[in-house]
Amino acid sequence: MRLKCLQCEKEMVGRMDKKFCSVKCKNDYNYHQRRNTKTATKAIDKILHRNREILEQVMQSQKKKKLMIDRLELERWGFNFNYITGIYKNSQGKLYHYVYDYAWMEFSKQEVMIVKKK
Repeated sequence: MRLKCLQCEKEMVGRMDKKFCSVKCKNDYNYHQRRNTKTATKAIDKILHRNREILEQVMQSQKKKKLMIDRLELERWGFNFNYITGIYKNSQGKLYHYVYDYAWMEFSKQEVMIVKKK
């Protein structure tokens, strides 16, 4: 059975699990895979970093550990509620939505509590 290189599609001989005809083809293939991943995640990372900046600025301006704020106010500053880095459910069943080291929890449709993780 003849195998084909995943990068250049050149026919190869050798082990059955061989994927590339040369180190150059292997490196080129992996470089393109990483580049595609970077492109896809760059826009998401930008939104997440912006969300964190907004939460940090809000918390620093009030100098509190917990802060209640109007949801519309965060939206006006450009906060995107659809992008988070994690979720935590507390003992009362309330959900904290994490953006790196900050978290927010909805109290009502209009009010959000922001906390900084220790």
